[in-house]
Amino acid sequence: MSKKIANAAILITLITLLSKFTGFFRDIVLANKYGTTVNSDAFIMAQSIVGVFTGLILSALGTTFIPIMADYLQKNKKQETNNFLSVIYTITLSLTIILCILGFVYTSELVNLFAPNFTTEAHVLTVQLTQILLPVIVLTAIVTLSSSKLQSHGSFLVPATIGFPMNFIMIITMFFFTESFGISGVAVAFVLGTLLQIILQYPFTKKLGYRFKVNFDINNEGLRKVGILIVPILIGSGIQQINTMVNQIMASGLEEGSIAALNFSNRLSLFIIGLLSAAIVSVFYTSMSKYFSAGQDELFKRMLKNTINISVIIILPASVGFIVLRLPIVKLIFERGMFDSTASEMTAVALLFYTIGLIGFLLRNVLSRAFYAIKDTKTAMINGSIAVILNIIFSLVLAPYMGLGGLALATSLSGIIGTLLLMFNLQNKIGAFGLKEIFYTFLKVSFLSVIMGFIVHYCYEFTYSLIPSNLLSVTLSILIGFLMYLVGIIIFKIEEINILKKIIDKRLSRS
Repeated sequence: MSKKIANAAILITLITLLSKFTGFFRDIVLANKYGTTVNSDAFIMAQSIVGVFTGLILSALGTTFIPIMADYLQKNKKQETNNFLSVIYTITLSLTIILCILGFVYTSELVNLFAPNFTTEAHVLTVQLTQILLPVIVLTAIVTLSSSKLQSHGSFLVPATIGFPMNFIMIITMFFFTESFGISGVAVAFVLGTLLQIILQYPFTKKLGYRFKVNFDINNEGLRKVGILIVPILIGSGIQQINTMVNQIMASGLEEGSIAALNFSNRLSLFIIGLLSAAIVSVFYTSMSKYFSAGQDELFKRMLKNTINISVIIILPASVGFIVLRLPIVKLIFERGMFDSTASEMTAVALLFYTIGLIGFLLRNVLSRAFYAIKDTKTAMINGSIAVILNIIFSLVLAPYMGLGGLALATSLSGIIGTLLLMFNLQNKIGAFGLKEIFYTFLKVSFLSVIMGFIVHYCYEFTYSLIPSNLLSVTLSILIGFLMYLVGIIIFKIEEINILKKIIDKRLSRS
């Protein structure tokens, strides 16, 4: 692991941590203002409908774009790279504009498809909010391509900060304009926030020296390569969207506020995954793509192993902490305003079962990126399809008996199974990359996390019995648990912790 890459990962982690905290605060304000009501259900459903388009097209495009861009930067002249970028931007924007127009014409049908069990009031409101949010598809296309372009040139700071304008404008809107504009104002703020992300990126992408020209050259070699890579991802993403639709359909038939409770618990449980994915995975994915393109297989494997182990070291204790303190954490973060104790209990139930699968969600993200880095999108597509099918089956079986918890547990189980399959498939593809060492690290961290969980549980109970303050009890329990866990991983001499310690020591010695 080079010092430059490791230092970049640390810096990006700090910036992304702050961004994620502002995102969390945005969710807290949303819960405060709208709770688990028809307004929050409709807004979250509208976001999900738009998210289907952005997830289907733009995530796949961003993932395939980076390896091809890495090839262009190494092997092609700048003019050829400029032509490639112009073609990609032209085709992508044209397709997303068409999607927006179709979405606007058939909004009511889309809402019926995603939420067939909504009441008339919820349906009408969701249609209105979806039409407001549709331009986000085009705007996100620009954000995705610009971020990928910057990352390909080794610039990770700006992509890490683009969450700030979105979070700030939505928070300001909900604080000061809710009474005047209601939930529709929040939707408008979401669109404006995405536009501000483009404005933030523009000065930095301009410095790269590329000039956009409308170019519909469908015979462009780079476009052809992206097309070949993107087809399997599109298929996999399509199946994933079917899975999302099934979950939304089933949740729309549960009690009012179920969609909002699922969303808040999912946002909370995936906080650490979002942090790691945006900070560590994005940095290492770009580097792995470059290592593979340069034929540096051993560096590729070593970086992959270290990334997996670092992810395990962070995600397992976080998962145990969420499970043990799920209800106190939900109450502490969300319970105020329109978000009452009933909403807290609903959210805590979903959080418990989502948290079980955190390790699967994060490692699947890491392993999928490894496949994309070696330009193998077919394996990840097949695996993702299997995981989604399992998720749908588990949802149909568990939801009638467990409600929200069943939907969350189905997602977790399918994520864990999919991750195990990906791990063994990757070893068959590239050879041994340290599964034995990863397994030993997993066992050590699991043991330490369970011990930490017992300590956190009894610390919370004892503290709350003395001073009935949820804030004090949760904070003190987390601090003590973290310190005990930190002592444990130092005693167990886990390699990646020593690597991080050396990097931090060097940075401090230079300051």
